[in-house]
Amino acid sequence: MPSTTSALRSVRLGQLLDADVPLGPLGDTHLTCHTPSSGKGKLHGDPGCSMLRSSHATQSIRVVLREAVHKWCSNCRWPIPADSPLLAFVSAVAAVTDLKSASEPSPDTDFDETEELDAASALATGEYPQQECRATDDDTDECDQEAWDRFEQARLIRERHHYHWRYLHGYMLKSGEAVAAFPWLHPWAAPLQEALAAAIERERSALADLLRPSALLETAAVPFLSEPELTPRPGFAGLGADAEHILRRTWSSWQDKAARSWTALEDDNFAASSVLYDAFGRRRKGRDEAFAALDALVADWIVLAQKMVAEHSNAPRQLVAVKVPAVEQDATYGHRRDPLSPWEAGIIATYQVTAIWPAGAVALLLPHLIAERLLMSGSNSMSVTRLDLEESGLPVNALLRHWVTADGAHKEP
Repeated sequence: MPSTTSALRSVRLGQLLDADVPLGPLGDTHLTCHTPSSGKGKLHGDPGCSMLRSSHATQSIRVVLREAVHKWCSNCRWPIPADSPLLAFVSAVAAVTDLKSASEPSPDTDFDETEELDAASALATGEYPQQECRATDDDTDECDQEAWDRFEQARLIRERHHYHWRYLHGYMLKSGEAVAAFPWLHPWAAPLQEALAAAIERERSALADLLRPSALLETAAVPFLSEPELTPRPGFAGLGADAEHILRRTWSSWQDKAARSWTALEDDNFAASSVLYDAFGRRRKGRDEAFAALDALVADWIVLAQKMVAEHSNAPRQLVAVKVPAVEQDATYGHRRDPLSPWEAGIIATYQVTAIWPAGAVALLLPHLIAERLLMSGSNSMSVTRLDLEESGLPVNALLRHWVTADGAHKEP
């Protein structure tokens, strides 16, 4: 039984619990309500409600929840003990109700078909225009601004789809937790979850169209690369005696950043070059030679990754299940932090074969190297396991559902 002396929470029950919401066993919960002495009219949670002031006399009565639903004032707040199951139930209903607005089209991803196709066409070639900028007489670079604007817009479209996909997934997970806690909500929640699942799939598919599977595959190899021999080349003479130490930092920075990115390795050497920028500071002597030597060095590292991809190219694909986490919100500062790296989000978007979104469970049919990276090195952000179709004899959907139930994090109704 909930404590009668615990702190009270004020809740607008009339705005959250309507006649369509199944109340289950909580329908027998008693509420203290206020009403005109005549017994007619709305039930109120606040004896000082403005709609009661016109009554000559009021009375306090006890009403069970299922009878109050059809009569209560939508503006009133009811005091509910903080440890009452009713308070948790109301929060669960709110989590499901939020799906209605979340399923609506978002202006942030309202791009027409032409814009989507052009973005996919641009990003299929890389992150930036392929043509080189030309040096001019005044020591500046002349670039095709229209081409750069096109790629910038393409990256914006991709980021918007990524953000919205993960945003919608957070709402779905909350509704899944709500239904798991109060199973009788499932018939009411199911149509809303299905509508949101369709919206999630649209965003996932849109994101997948803007990613390069070849880039995701080469990135999978990066954590497996051994540190290469970093004997300083002549081009790094400007770094002086610290050259070898700086190159090791360059390698470490490049490997860490490249392993988490969904961009092609050749488009993502900023992490390496930033180490050189810091090392040179304001010095210019030997700078150009060092950056040219670094480009050659990074190219060697990329070749190592590509060789590893080639070595695994004939290995069969693997079916893997992952539990996808929600984006985390900092309660104090309101910052969002996505536990998924862009690479992890990219492989989920690209290789998904089926999903149970309320549980955050997704089955992926992965190239061997990507599967091995997830299974062998593990993931700090999500649980991962191999699914065996031959051993179980189950279709993928049933196998994923069985894994979700066995995992214990989500109870299917």
